[in-house]
Amino acid sequence: MKRKSNQMVFFVVAALALGAVSCSKDIYDENRHYEIIKYVSPVDSVDQKHTWQLSNYYTYSILANAGVGAEKLELYSDNPVESSNAELLARTFVKDGQQVTLSASVPSILTTIYAALVDGNGNYTVTSFSPSVRYVDFSTTIATKAAPLVAVPKLMAYTYCFEENFPEPGDYDFNDVVMRISLERTGKKEITIDVTLTAVGSTRPMAGALRLVGYRYEDIDSVVAVNGKTFNANVPSTCYELIETDDILLKGRNKEAVINLFLDAHWAIGDEIQTVNDDFIRKKYNVARTMGESYDVTYAKTAAYTVYFKSETALNGFTQEMLDPFLITYYAGARLEIHLDEFRDAQIFHRYNTITFKDIPWALKIPTRYFQYPLEGNQIGFRKRAEDGTAALFGAYMTMGHSFGEWVENHDSCLDWYEYPTSNRVY
Repeated sequence: MKRKSNQMVFFVVAALALGAVSCSKDIYDENRHYEIIKYVSPVDSVDQKHTWQLSNYYTYSILANAGVGAEKLELYSDNPVESSNAELLARTFVKDGQQVTLSASVPSILTTIYAALVDGNGNYTVTSFSPSVRYVDFSTTIATKAAPLVAVPKLMAYTYCFEENFPEPGDYDFNDVVMRISLERTGKKEITIDVTLTAVGSTRPMAGALRLVGYRYEDIDSVVAVNGKTFNANVPSTCYELIETDDILLKGRNKEAVINLFLDAHWAIGDEIQTVNDDFIRKKYNVARTMGESYDVTYAKTAAYTVYFKSETALNGFTQEMLDPFLITYYAGARLEIHLDEFRDAQIFHRYNTITFKDIPWALKIPTRYFQYPLEGNQIGFRKRAEDGTAALFGAYMTMGHSFGEWVENHDSCLDWYEYPTSNRVY
């Protein structure tokens, strides 16, 4: 497990920080916790209004104009009849002349969205609009009855990067688990979620799951692994400690619907792992450019899950904001969950006290499938000021005017920081 020397000071405090170890709130000193985590933070001043969001959730009222023969309505990041880089943001099923409400998760740096009506022959009628617009129709088009440039649409995917050390400060390389997740409306009552496990930069046992935010276990008819492929094939018995079943659909404490992704991250990504008495050596995968006893390089592993809902009601509002991927791991002998900051209080399977102050979170959500995460031992971004006020910048994302540190200090600035990697510091 990754442990820095200045983090060891924190261990005694943090070991009792969460109610999983003790129910006494007097044992946990949040002020002391804040002092220590601020000391090791790579950024001097964290914006206390930060939401850690790099995308926006928009809902549009869209008229599928009559006479087009529309069967589907799709939203794209670029013009699908001209650009091979156009990515599908959202889809619903419509009838000619119907007005529908459709939501989409839109990267903050995107200034134009493209809407396409798709007829029974797969031809597109396209219009464009600003993400801030709320009503859209096809009275002004930029393409009519045109074939898309790419036969199978590319899906907009988000990269989720985790730190393993919750509730301790991390080492801020955000590569302990890296997943890329996309979703596609594949039927009136179904959504298919693709999950790619790209990297595991930790030797700690970790399981992974995906909560469907706002959807109950009872709302789901079934969840089926596409082609029967999951991350848990032939998993040894020792991997059932963090999640005790390989059932795909699980029920959270509050009766929420949860998809069981992997019982063990290392087993899920590794190749030809040798077991002894059902145990095995956990290496770090795809976080270093060399291979050895502790590091390995392998292909990313992918699994897809089709979720069949009992009703199509509200599926037009199902976006990336409804996905809460999280890790389960051990801390001080108890099982804890590592979530995105907006879901820090979720406590899907386990109860514990959460941390209330604002600091750099233990998980980040990046609105692109192409995000280049930091190499092992490289902070995602460092920005601290010297006594004369000069800011020092280094790390995997340190380009002045487009840096991770500047975004941390001001949530409205440098929203494109993830497009400016330092080439020798990222995988």
